[in-house]
Amino acid sequence: MTETTPQTILDDVCLPETLAKEYPDLFTKGQINWLIKTRHKNGLAETGAILKISRKIYIKKTLFFDWFIRQKAA
Repeated sequence: MTETTPQTILDDVCLPETLAKEYPDLFTKGQINWLIKTRHKNGLAETGAILKISRKIYIKKTLFFDWFIRQKAA
């Protein structure tokens, strides 16, 4: 069994701008914002990857990338 510390959990949470800066080859800030804006239509809301706390948006990277990898073109 692996232990999860509060620091490990916090390392997995970031702002949308930070995610775009960490992965510039994958996302622009506009793309991340669009995915968040349309999260109820694209299925991202059901993953638990988007946290909205006091009008501020955070992303759980692990859950976000799990969702991202499952997306495919029709």
